[in-house]
Amino acid sequence: MLNSTVMGYELLDHTSDLRVRVSGKSLSDIFVCAATAAMDSITDRSKVAPRGRVEIAALGETYEELLVHWLEEILYLVETKGMVFREFGVNEIRNNGVLGWAKGEAVEPDRHELYSEIKAVTFHNLKIEASNAGYTVEIVFDI
Repeated sequence: MLNSTVMGYELLDHTSDLRVRVSGKSLSDIFVCAATAAMDSITDRSKVAPRGRVEIAALGETYEELLVHWLEEILYLVETKGMVFREFGVNEIRNNGVLGWAKGEAVEPDRHELYSEIKAVTFHNLKIEASNAGYTVEIVFDI
């Protein structure tokens, strides 16, 4: 289900929720990889065609808030519009906002098996850490 070696994330042990560690060379990488990890837990992205592009914007006071709100916007589209996504990108991250996009399509039950529902993105121990190698963050999704 989750491909941790290619996308810059790995699954971590957690008793009942989904916990992932995301790493990347830039903040944009962190946002893209976190969205990818979330979507990989929902469906097989290889079966999703990037037919349509949706613009995604989120606001927050910190980078951690921006990340959570970015992921919440993506989950909102999954839940309310019945969308699944194959690709994500970030155009700009500022101290108070992130602008990006997702490419995907409406869920087609004969092609898109839905694995699990993410109920929420949590702030539990959420801290984006910078180093010479880039950025890392651990995210807990309530499933």
